[in-house]
Amino acid sequence: MGGGGTAFEPNTDPPPQPPPQPDTANPSGADDTGSASAADDTGSVATDADGGPPDGSDDTGVVIEGTGYNRGDVAFNLTATDQAGLPFSLHNRYGSKVALVVGNLDVGTTRDTLSNLSDIASGHSDVSFVALIGRDALGVQCNQACAATVQSTYGFSPVLWEPAASMAEFNAWAQAQNTRTYLIDSTMVIDWTKNGTANGSQVDDKLDDLD
Repeated sequence: MGGGGTAFEPNTDPPPQPPPQPDTANPSGADDTGSASAADDTGSVATDADGGPPDGSDDTGVVIEGTGYNRGDVAFNLTATDQAGLPFSLHNRYGSKVALVVGNLDVGTTRDTLSNLSDIASGHSDVSFVALIGRDALGVQCNQACAATVQSTYGFSPVLWEPAASMAEFNAWAQAQNTRTYLIDSTMVIDWTKNGTANGSQVDDKLDDLD
């Protein structure tokens, strides 16, 4: 046979085996805990056990430890409700001077003191004039309407009252008096107290010297 080459033999080898199937339950040996990465998956901000910031975190608030109700004491934190129905905290006034009248309106010494301090208030714009009223003019426990009337009559703001029948805050601050006045400096130290009627000129001078 002329001009012919050698014929190719047909490939009779069997086809190659397909590669092994991966383990679909745990491909590539990956961790099967359900966490996509090493990152914390809690999705929460670190907190202390009581729900606050972790121990040792910075606290930007001023911590005030009350010691008493007399001159030279650090004032306890008076908490009550004001004439608008809003909560009041004395320690939130840290950095400001406070003139506080605690009294019963059915007693003349309280009305006189409120009137006397109202007369000098305009000369002390750096002082918060606050009143805590126990009983109204009829001898009934003061409520929001009573506090609003005192505010509009004497110009004190805020005027405070207690919803609780026990009037625990009033009794603590009144110190068994029908009228008691406190002058509290900007660091919450009680600088001066007066039982009964507080004279306007005397309070005026004391406020001039109050830090």
